Amino acid sequence: MKRVLLVAFGIGAVSFVIIEALVFTQLGSKDADRADYVIILGSGIKGTELSLTLKQRLDASLDYIRSHPETPVIVSGGQGPGESIPEALAMKNYLVDQGIAPDQITMEDRSTSTQENLAFSKNIILASGLEHPKIMIVTSDYHMFRSKYIAAKNGYAAEYGISAPSPGYLKPINMIREYFGAVKAFL
Repeated sequence: MKRVLLVAFGIGAVSFVIIEALVFTQLGSKDADRADYVIILGSGIKGTELSLTLKQRLDASLDYIRSHPETPVIVSGGQGPGESIPEALAMKNYLVDQGIAPDQITMEDRSTSTQENLAFSKNIILASGLEHPKIMIVTSDYHMFRSKYIAAKNGYAAEYGISAPSPGYLKPINMIREYFGAVKAFL
């Protein structure tokens, strides 16, 4: 029994190191590539107020969106507990307040996970007639690797990314959480 526990611990430790190394490769993503769509992933609101993480994601998207006004933007996030409106609506309102044209923004307001964010957003893109889209994902730095992996599993033609910084004091817990999210995505 002791040997089984040691082997299980060893496998867990090795997989943790490998996955965290993969997460680290995407921490500073700031691709300049031309995408067919920008997809900004939600991250919770309180009532109608953006969480710090969500505001950082939206702020990280602004330079790219402003320099590519012809590129459609999908804000992706449903309504969860403690949220008075869907995240997508709060995101759209924030971007419009920052000077982004409302007609450049489409809301995907049903998703409750990264998998759903990317799958439901792809349905919106397919409905526009584009079958193999290249997307620019905007999410938190620690979340980029898994988001690109899930996008690839959903059949996007190319996945670029803009990583929003996350607070240093939250990094350890976010990185541990990302390990479990990545394991789930791989399965």
